[in-house]
Amino acid sequence: MSEHSNARLFVWFRILFNCRFYYPVFTILFLDLGLSIGEFAALNVVWALTSVVLEVPSGALADRFGRRPLVVAAGVLMVLEMAVLCAMPPGRHDIVLWLFVLNRVLSGAAEACASGADEALAYDSLPEAERSKLWPQVMARLSRGMALGFVVSSITGSVVYDHHSLTAAMQFLGLNVVVAKNVAIKLPLFLCLGTALACLMVTLRMTEPRVPVVAASFWQSVGETWASILKTGGWIWRTRAAFALLLFGVVFDSVIRLFLTVASNFYRLVGIEEAWYGVIGTGVSLLGLVTAGLMEKSTRVMNSWQNLLWLGVAVFAGLMAAAHPQPGWAGIALVVPLFMSMRFLQFFLSHYLNEIVSSEQRATALSFRGLTTNLAYGVLTLLFGWQTSWVGGNLGLSADDPQVFAKALTLWPWWFVGTLVVAGLWLALRQFSSDADEQPEGHGRQ
Repeated sequence: MSEHSNARLFVWFRILFNCRFYYPVFTILFLDLGLSIGEFAALNVVWALTSVVLEVPSGALADRFGRRPLVVAAGVLMVLEMAVLCAMPPGRHDIVLWLFVLNRVLSGAAEACASGADEALAYDSLPEAERSKLWPQVMARLSRGMALGFVVSSITGSVVYDHHSLTAAMQFLGLNVVVAKNVAIKLPLFLCLGTALACLMVTLRMTEPRVPVVAASFWQSVGETWASILKTGGWIWRTRAAFALLLFGVVFDSVIRLFLTVASNFYRLVGIEEAWYGVIGTGVSLLGLVTAGLMEKSTRVMNSWQNLLWLGVAVFAGLMAAAHPQPGWAGIALVVPLFMSMRFLQFFLSHYLNEIVSSEQRATALSFRGLTTNLAYGVLTLLFGWQTSWVGGNLGLSADDPQVFAKALTLWPWWFVGTLVVAGLWLALRQFSSDADEQPEGHGRQ
């Protein structure tokens, strides 16, 4: 198998790893299994902390000793995390809580192993002279594949989660079967276990495009790994382009991802029934098919600052729509920019960062991207949990009350603008090395 096939396998890996059947009902899955919104927020912090702790070391290990072993490890961990979810006994709060803790740890570890290593494996498998041209095409193909994957997973996940819909379907087929809610809420999880096994098979077919470094001893390996982490971190800190990409990536990613995490709560807030959640995901995914070409074109006709500027306007507009929700489908239509902005953000960060980083530290640099965004997401999730408790206390309501969630959303647009301004001022006041330091010696823009 040629190394160039890694790019195709990378697309399949990302689709199977990210298109999960429980995403349309992610928040309400936690709640329906007996957890509170505060426990939900805390569990996402556990996920983020795990990812933060393992993110950069896993990238450094991938750069020095091979990217494929880390990607395979991500596949194994995904299988384990889904197996833990499938073992959940609904209604037994303490057991469910601790199994969720284990699941979040395994999920965070899987994310850390995949982050950086999968992208570096695929990017370095492309012909060196054509990487800048071919990579946007690979990412556009990935966007289309992810869109189709989310169509399938969103429709299927939301339909099988609704026990009323399943019971009606059984009766339509002439089967006198009543599907219990405790059974229905597990079905998206078993489907995800199947895709996790398929994901693992994809990783096993990947090949290593670079010759791994062989250290003389274990302690030498440890020392060299940490040395490469410090070297890459120092390069990012000194390099204006790399630092700016990570800084603005943190601001954009954290607030967009938090909204996507609690999107099912927003659907309930505007009065959309659970059976329609998959339709929403399908519509957004179909838009992803349309915009995949636009992503690729935008990197050709505009520079990074122009792309981030219009993306910021789109995110702010979406957050304002969420802060002032309109009932029914109008409310959903107005927050579509938030759903689409995450796709564009990931595309831009991948394209611009891969262009300026050298091959031997690519996975480490990409892992720093994952580290910073996951850390920011964890902090913002924790703040969201505190915010809902504070708002609920002021209103005399439970933190899980929809009115509390609606009130909390009103502050999100201004949080985004405030952090964006702070990031811009910090970048303006920072002193960076000369342009010569922006590319490590011996490596030009690729």
